[in-house]
Amino acid sequence: MKKRAEKNRVGILPTSKVKKILNTGFLLSVGLASVAKENLEKISGKLVNKGRLNEKQGRELVNDLVKRSKKERNRVLSLLRK
Repeated sequence: MKKRAEKNRVGILPTSKVKKILNTGFLLSVGLASVAKENLEKISGKLVNKGRLNEKQGRELVNDLVKRSKKERNRVLSLLRK
């Protein structure tokens, strides 16, 4: 019994703390994705205004990057669930 307690003291986190850390990380990633999307929309809007992209290209750029982000987030979540 003492050996188990010693292991916990040297760095093994209880399951509840690990879940809390993962949940916090997930919420941070969702918030970060939201901010990134807003920034990407601003950047694509500036490119459209400068004539480097047309509106359709700007929308496609934003949608493509959002889809990639969701796909990567889902991949990471599936890895965390294992």
